[in-house]
Amino acid sequence: MKLLLGLAFVLVVAAGVYAVVDPLGGDSDSSAGAQTAATEPLTGSACQRLAGLAANLAAKDRSAEQFLIDLGKQGAGIRGDRFALLDLARDGRNIIIGRGFKPEYDDGTRGQVRHFVGVARASMFGGSTLTRWISENLRRDPANSPDGRLADQGIDFAQALLAGRLEPSEASGWIRARLCKP
Repeated sequence: MKLLLGLAFVLVVAAGVYAVVDPLGGDSDSSAGAQTAATEPLTGSACQRLAGLAANLAAKDRSAEQFLIDLGKQGAGIRGDRFALLDLARDGRNIIIGRGFKPEYDDGTRGQVRHFVGVARASMFGGSTLTRWISENLRRDPANSPDGRLADQGIDFAQALLAGRLEPSEASGWIRARLCKP
């Protein structure tokens, strides 16, 4: 019951803020696509394919916000419009399925791309503190677990992009260096 009340509260607050501010605008107007913007092949492990997708999107997207929105769509099935919160609440979709993450981020499942991208995208709405709280308390991913550590990386990734400390053109290298097995 506590879990449902917490989730309902967070969704009501986020929906209210979103309805007033609409911080992410409408659907992406980027022409980047996993199939159409093939500046880098999407091959290898799931983590390597995520890095390839990031490189492809960085070649087309004009801002960190648009990059993250498109990464959410193409990496985790999270729409870029007002349905993004609904998609996040439903945990997105496993679009890039597989493994290849470093052991500290590998929980033994084939959905770590969706997890990383979903948390990064969620932090655009809730910021670092609220997204970590939801990860630990509602999703039950302890901070010292593979999912908890991957959630922290997703938050750090998105916040670095949004703050301008990481450029979209550097995102692919960041993912490979921090998350992927060599």
